[in-house]
Amino acid sequence: MRQWYGLHRGDWRSNTVAGSQSNFELDAMRPIVIDYFLHSARILGDACEKLRRFSVDGARLNRKRVDETVGRSLMLATALSPVIGYDKASAIAHKANDGDLTLKEAALDSGWIDEKRFAEIVDPQKMVGRGLAGS
Repeated sequence: MRQWYGLHRGDWRSNTVAGSQSNFELDAMRPIVIDYFLHSARILGDACEKLRRFSVDGARLNRKRVDETVGRSLMLATALSPVIGYDKASAIAHKANDGDLTLKEAALDSGWIDEKRFAEIVDPQKMVGRGLAGS
């Protein structure tokens, strides 16, 4: 994709120069503009196809790793703020970060919230809405 971007920037710059060189509305540079536009479109399509074929196809989701990293995400503390207050939610996030704990472990250790209430409030699925189809 970086290679495509470099080529596209060159095409874009050439189009800019060609567009500024037209005289008396004759658009003598129009063939150059069209050629560079079509070239950029063609190489973008090729780059997308290569990205799909070599980077996306065959990729598998590691659900265990996703669940682990979501559980350790300190951003989930924002869901606690309306219930226990910003200062307490912030303290829980700091404790989790400093103690290498999950947010849930730090919240339960604090005593400000119980496990049942934490599970009701801190639900990543609810926080992001419907998410991506099929996830």
